[in-house]
Amino acid sequence: MSSKITESARGEICQLRLDKCNSGIDGEMVVFCHADGGGMGLKSKDDLGRDIGWYGCSSCHDYADGRVSHPFYTHKFIQERVQYAIADTERLLKKKGLK
Repeated sequence: MSSKITESARGEICQLRLDKCNSGIDGEMVVFCHADGGGMGLKSKDDLGRDIGWYGCSSCHDYADGRVSHPFYTHKFIQERVQYAIADTERLLKKKGLK
């Protein structure tokens, strides 16, 4: 079952926006990308049990999770950008009344 936070990604813009970002092609490609919870399949939650993550397109999500290596950026750089994407998404979620 999808949470309201997960569902809120529909139609949003990718907050990571690397140069290979595909969210401008189709807003339906953006999903709520969960922050790494410390191991494969573990998802981060805040103190109240709410999801922590960012709105991301399929390409940026692949780069952030390390499934695909980016031709220009290091994994460390991408992870630093993910932190900004999480902060930007948190602001959007607050505006929507979801956080």
